Amino acid sequence: MNLNGVNNFITINFNKFKMITDVELTKNGRNKNQLIIEINKNYETSIILDYDARLEDGILFLVDNNLKKINKNRLNSIESGILNLISINISQNLINKITKRKTYYISPPIPLIGHTAFGLIDRGTNIIQVRGLSGCNINCPFCSVDEGQYSKTRKNDYYVDLDYLVDEYKKIVEFKGNKHLEAHLDGQGEPSLYYPLPDLVQKLNEINSKGNGIVTMQSNGTKLSYKLIDELEEAGLHRINLSINALNEKMSRILSGSRDYNINHILDIAEYIKNSKIHLLIAPLLLPNINDEEFKKVIDYAVQLERKNPQNIINPITNKKNPIIGAQLCLTYQFGRRIKKMKVWNFKKFYELLKHYENEYKKNGIDVQLDTPLSKAFGNHRRKKLFSPFKLNEIVKAEVVLDGRVNNEVIGVAKDRVIQIINVNKNYEKIVGKIVKVRILRTKDNIFVGALV
Repeated sequence: MNLNGVNNFITINFNKFKMITDVELTKNGRNKNQLIIEINKNYETSIILDYDARLEDGILFLVDNNLKKINKNRLNSIESGILNLISINISQNLINKITKRKTYYISPPIPLIGHTAFGLIDRGTNIIQVRGLSGCNINCPFCSVDEGQYSKTRKNDYYVDLDYLVDEYKKIVEFKGNKHLEAHLDGQGEPSLYYPLPDLVQKLNEINSKGNGIVTMQSNGTKLSYKLIDELEEAGLHRINLSINALNEKMSRILSGSRDYNINHILDIAEYIKNSKIHLLIAPLLLPNINDEEFKKVIDYAVQLERKNPQNIINPITNKKNPIIGAQLCLTYQFGRRIKKMKVWNFKKFYELLKHYENEYKKNGIDVQLDTPLSKAFGNHRRKKLFSPFKLNEIVKAEVVLDGRVNNEVIGVAKDRVIQIINVNKNYEKIVGKIVKVRILRTKDNIFVGALV
């Protein structure tokens, strides 16, 4: 930040910093000036100012008369102190405005490989999962990771610095070879909440497009707008996997866990995407015995939309057009939520249902592919996988750097990887910053889970 002493008054211009998206000056309960700083639209932190101040057009003026008596060196020291306080609060006291959870701002030297809640995941294919944040704005009652404001298990969120995320992505691309790669924005939350999303997409597209690759994302659609779609189109986004699980207003709200969920907005956005250069994939989720009829209605809607406005976007990985539908089956997970009356199906039964739907469409002269795995349709294939520095049951020394995503968990770092360290007692604060011994319990896909020894 550039700070200037003007007539012995200190000014801080917050407009120069992209991550600071809003600033508000208020009074706290003790009638002291409180500066509330919004970070990347969805997060905020605050500091207490011990001086009289005013805020005009994003510029903070410290106008305390006592400052007139202070020499220039002392003023510079006060300015530095305020900046340091803001920086510390961003790193230690950031709050997600949507989930109300503490959020850790992830930047070097914390590695981006090893955790499922943030960073980058390489599962040995041409797809690299890009997870810039955690935290969701809706509360689906079937959520596989128990996300949303009313989560019973998630206690912290994470946000990854944009430049750091892109730099680390480049390293994986260099390792795997830049040919037919897909950067897929997903995660334990809603990817469209990442800010600045168009900038992230553009930077990833600049990398992948050199090797005929693409950038794609998942979304529940609630935060998508015409303006954002236009920006993502310009940035080079290839596909949006749009979740639609019911067309009925009441059922769609139930399945989103949100009274504010507006299915008409989602359908409007779907048609807007369909008329853009971004490929639309409608991804309905079947919850057996819950939304069976609505699931079929969503498929019918997608088929009708495709017939009205046929897909003409070519996937550079396959040199073919993409499908309009990506039907999915709801599964249950350890830390996920489940609707009580939902039945559990296996994939054989699910694909039999999809094949039945296909045959119904064929009788009416409509060719729809539903049971073809999306991995085949989108050209997903095996690729060189990142080396795993750990082995199962190996005991390693790790530095504990952050509180964990769920209770009784902390995050450790070793060998340029992060490790989810589980079964930690409630006094986790005592081991943050210390070196501990950890037994590695999981290594698959460079996602690491361990337990204290």
